[in-house]
Amino acid sequence: MLQFIRERAQGMVAMIIILFLILTFALWGIDEYMRAARAVVVAEVDGENIELGAYQQSFQRLRQRAQAQLGDQFDPALWTQDETKHRALDMLVEERLLLHTVDDARLRISAPQIAAFIRASDTFQVDGKFSLDRYRQAVNMLGFSEAGFEQQARQDLAVQQLRAGIALSAFATQDEALHLAQLFAQKRDVGYALVEPPQAESIDVSDADAEDYYKKNQDLFRVPEKLSLEYLELTIDELKKEISADDKVLTAYYETHKDAYSTQEQRAANHILVQVRKDASEAEDAAAREKIAGLRKEIEAGASFEEVAKQSSDDVGSRAEGGDTGLFPRGVMAPEFEQAAFSLAVGELSQPVKTEFGYHLIRVREIKPGGVEPFDAVRAQVEDAYRREQAENLYFERAEAFSDAVTEHPDSLESAADTLHMKVQTTEVLTREEIEARFSKDVANAAWEPEVLTEGLVSVPVEIDNTRVAAVKVIKHAPAHVPEFAAIKTDVVGALRDERAREAARKRGDAIAERLRKGEAVEAVVAAEQLEWHTANGVSRDTSELNRAVARAAFQVPLSAGGDAAVIGVPLGTGAFAVARVSNQQIPTPEELAGKNIDAIRRDIARSYMAATWRAYIDGLRADAKVRTYPERL
Repeated sequence: MLQFIRERAQGMVAMIIILFLILTFALWGIDEYMRAARAVVVAEVDGENIELGAYQQSFQRLRQRAQAQLGDQFDPALWTQDETKHRALDMLVEERLLLHTVDDARLRISAPQIAAFIRASDTFQVDGKFSLDRYRQAVNMLGFSEAGFEQQARQDLAVQQLRAGIALSAFATQDEALHLAQLFAQKRDVGYALVEPPQAESIDVSDADAEDYYKKNQDLFRVPEKLSLEYLELTIDELKKEISADDKVLTAYYETHKDAYSTQEQRAANHILVQVRKDASEAEDAAAREKIAGLRKEIEAGASFEEVAKQSSDDVGSRAEGGDTGLFPRGVMAPEFEQAAFSLAVGELSQPVKTEFGYHLIRVREIKPGGVEPFDAVRAQVEDAYRREQAENLYFERAEAFSDAVTEHPDSLESAADTLHMKVQTTEVLTREEIEARFSKDVANAAWEPEVLTEGLVSVPVEIDNTRVAAVKVIKHAPAHVPEFAAIKTDVVGALRDERAREAARKRGDAIAERLRKGEAVEAVVAAEQLEWHTANGVSRDTSELNRAVARAAFQVPLSAGGDAAVIGVPLGTGAFAVARVSNQQIPTPEELAGKNIDAIRRDIARSYMAATWRAYIDGLRADAKVRTYPERL
């Protein structure tokens, strides 16, 4: 708001604002303002006040940490939402509760521990060694003094010590891990029929029914808020068109960038794999060697390499194409495979080659030599690269002028366009999601800023990425609304027909399921209902033989080994309704799970238990403490 006043207030308005400020300070004094600002309390924790300034510092550190961790995926808009601000306040309250607990427990971190922690941190290292300059720079960026950072680190390490003590009280047993592995690996038999909904056009809907449905389901027909925008956009792609380039310039550019037009030698091959586990026994390895040797003899005797690969290769990714690898350079394949492939002539068959995957036979089909592409062959690429490089340099100059021009003319894009020799463009009426897709989320956020949305001002320049910057002005605002019934009657009737069709499929499916539960034979019920019964026996949770919703429901229904079948109904996204019969639960024995990574599952369970135990501990601290928060003051 102060920035808004500074930029927009002129003449008499500015004088009134300044006079008001002078009178206020004269009556109460600047110090009173400063003390009042410092005294804004946003939370109370066991008698300790958390003031707004402390919250803002904590919030900013959280935001910087998130930005560093997420990089390009960081979403600034998320950090303007009340939910994020309230969560940040909760985290600060929890931090104070934990610090109180640390003090009560007399947990202490020594100076040598702090020094060791800082020196070992990757953040403060250059070329693998601790850098005092890097440390000071990073600490300053976080808004700390060195002493302040070390105190914060001391507190964080003490809390980590507490957390380790609490979290490590949770553990998972081998039996739990084994049980979970058995659940994951279990198989079931599933039979099912699909009950299709009736054709929507066949369902009668009266005007009264449609209007009643419209009144009860207003949100289904709500039209989202929409804007039409004027905008100026500076892009590198447009600037490329301004760059001129003749052969002399492009040849010089090519000569200084030859490395960019060099290619490695590439080879294409066919291969056959006989897979061998890494922990295979000597007998299993010997059997694989014998098999690959036999396949090689078949090919030497005249069998087609491609046909042998289709019949016998264990590489499911290339088997159907006769073991075709496609073209590949060095550094892509397993080292042993690469060494053999790059030593063969075209058409030559390798001896068996052992890699971490098993034994291979390789036959090179094509060799594409490497080297520097001649200028004539890559002229179009050279020109594009040259234009882009020059446009990038020009972009950074123009972006600054763009920002200045837009800022100097906050009421109109036309003035900025005249200054920049650009053309103002206009969008059709768009939803927020459509504006995000056309420009970016930041541009959408800028368009919905109050002074842009309601006061008709131009937005600040928004950098969409490192190749585009834009400024927008709202020229039409259509608030979210529900159209009158008469205007969308056809849509309402269609929605009601669709709902009734789904309901009809569900009712018919429920009736069929009930008949099966009562013991009627599947064949008789399916024949009477003129349905097709599908079976998928011995399938696992991740089967591709079943619709995903059916598979999920089939493994959620409780079964006992050797018990009765369960009959379930499952609504599908298409509007159809599946009736399924689930039976024959097959749980692998511990012996059958040998070789599965039970220890990894156990570690995952333990991590989950630790997180839950720590969360429960914090919740307990908060329940026992006297905590009040004032989120409305943020």
